[in-house]
Amino acid sequence: MHVSSYDTVDQLPAAEWDALTIGGTIYSSSGFVGVRAEELPPGASARCLLARDERGAPTAGVEAYAFARPPHALYTPADLLVGLISDERHAHLGSRPMALGAGWSEFRGQLPGRDGVTAQERSAAVHALTAQTLGFARTAGASVLGYYYLPRAEALEVAAAHADDGAVLLYHDVETVVPVELWQDLDDYLAWLPAGRRPRARRERRDFERSGRTIREVSLPEVVKEIAPLNSALMRRHGHDYGEERAAAVYDRQGRHLGDRSTLLLAEDAGHPVGFALRYRHGDTLYARVAGFDYSVPNVADYFNLVFYHSIASGVGRTVRAIHLGLGTFQAKLARGAQPHPLYSVFVGVDRPLAADGNKVRERNRKEVEAFGAEYGRFVVGGLNTDDWLL
Repeated sequence: MHVSSYDTVDQLPAAEWDALTIGGTIYSSSGFVGVRAEELPPGASARCLLARDERGAPTAGVEAYAFARPPHALYTPADLLVGLISDERHAHLGSRPMALGAGWSEFRGQLPGRDGVTAQERSAAVHALTAQTLGFARTAGASVLGYYYLPRAEALEVAAAHADDGAVLLYHDVETVVPVELWQDLDDYLAWLPAGRRPRARRERRDFERSGRTIREVSLPEVVKEIAPLNSALMRRHGHDYGEERAAAVYDRQGRHLGDRSTLLLAEDAGHPVGFALRYRHGDTLYARVAGFDYSVPNVADYFNLVFYHSIASGVGRTVRAIHLGLGTFQAKLARGAQPHPLYSVFVGVDRPLAADGNKVRERNRKEVEAFGAEYGRFVVGGLNTDDWLL
């Protein structure tokens, strides 16, 4: 399996990259590769790798990045590996550069592949890509290589490819997905919900409609200036230093790279923007990327009306399989019908093996999985059995 390497997004053959649809998401698209390229911090480096078969056809791909320090608080290997590796190894890991495979933002990783390849071809491609990614990490002087927020199947593929390197496979987090393909309209959705939850959903929908607010669908580039203060308000409400100028720059960038894939729901009160939900369409899925609100006006379940009720009532389930909601806010999302899907991360020592304690890794995974089930399982429509989440 031959691997082609591209150091800049301008070199990347976008059509070939975007043709890798198996396991791909909007976050693996060439558009988001372009966004990440512009967001790289000073001193960081990037590489896109394409595994090609004997005919030269792309089979699978992976992004690789190197950083002097973690690019985000949720991409910090030392935090996840504490207690699983020796104190000396842990201290060394934290003092050296790090490398990330399968993306480094949006809290979702993937190794997208071509439809129709055999299991053997897929395995060969993943082995070739991970070997090249490890080589990239060595060149960067990294101490650890991490593949973050992978679905189970891809995490197992990566761990198997790095088996000789002493890969550490950890249950990490949970993403939630609204299965809108189950419902033709809001009545179908309400009938699907447990009887005890229907009154709240009806009330939240009714209160929004009585508020006089309207919702219109636009593309991101049309409304960057309008949504920047709303998103800034949400971020600052959650303790982030995130001004309107920064928000405008972020969504101008995404609009340039992904504007044709965007579908933004804008809530207005007498023509004044009071809330929004930005989504991207990729294949048969809508990815709910971010939201924002005007907190000077009453909240009438704006988020759930935009992301859940309006979308379902408009019949989006007739053309879309699911709405991907990402991480966090589990109780609220699950109680309204979102379904949980576990995500895993894989870590590999670059300069030397991590030498993690296998028993501690298994115990850590078991405790984390059981903790999620104990806290949130009762909110999952249909129930939750986390036994299948264990590795």
